Amino acid sequence: MAYHDVSLNIDCCAPAEIWDKIDEVYRSSEYYRKGENCLTWQGQDIELYSSAEPGGIQISGEMPDEIWDKWYPELKAKLSAALGYEIGEPEDGFEFRRWVPYIKKALDIKVINKDKIIFNDLSEFTWSLFDKKERDIMAYPPYFRFSSPLIELKIVFEGTGLFAKHKQRQEFSRFMSELADLGINTLDLT
Repeated sequence: MAYHDVSLNIDCCAPAEIWDKIDEVYRSSEYYRKGENCLTWQGQDIELYSSAEPGGIQISGEMPDEIWDKWYPELKAKLSAALGYEIGEPEDGFEFRRWVPYIKKALDIKVINKDKIIFNDLSEFTWSLFDKKERDIMAYPPYFRFSSPLIELKIVFEGTGLFAKHKQRQEFSRFMSELADLGINTLDLT
């Protein structure tokens, strides 16, 4: 028997409907058995366990290599089809899909340059992550949204007080100009 231990690029914070799809894929895979506290695959010389960890879904245990070499790629292909993005091991370059958008305040921007934006909490986003770059000054609060099939970042311009709306629009316009100076253009949704 051979021991296997892999992590897949599925966020442990995925919503319930995603876990339902994962469960359906698991149930359709060969050797599946629902364990008492975890999902398992069992058979002769097979004992695999699955758990949701901060580093992704972990599958570990024993399975002969000749079975693993067919079973594991099939599992990844089924999960990819069910979830709508390519599933694989993060260390092999497979990106996590962020199910809940990141929402950041414009006031919390620490650094912005042509490659990335960094916030005061040290969260960092590279511009190359995003396919879509949009803005809406008429929304409340006004925002910029940067997204791709794997991730969404929304930067909001909040404020309070008598002149909040005017200040929000000024900061929004300043940020838009700063992005344009860096060669980052956004689609106007207003």
